[in-house]
Amino acid sequence: MTTPSGDAARPELVPVPMRVVLPAELLLGTKPQEIVARLWKRRQTETGYAYLVGLPSYWGREDGVVEAAEYQV
Repeated sequence: MTTPSGDAARPELVPVPMRVVLPAELLLGTKPQEIVARLWKRRQTETGYAYLVGLPSYWGREDGVVEAAEYQV
């Protein structure tokens, strides 16, 4: 997994595992999927909460090797 930037990179912050439900895509015929993500940060705003979530993903290196990564949204 990649190292998060900013406040999430501080060692005292430990991500919390959480389940994320990905919706079905009717045009593609896929069913809903559940994945385990990592909750890095939660901040309260005037209208509710904003979350920094790390979703598992993969990326390909130039030499053709595929490595695990994390996409933060």
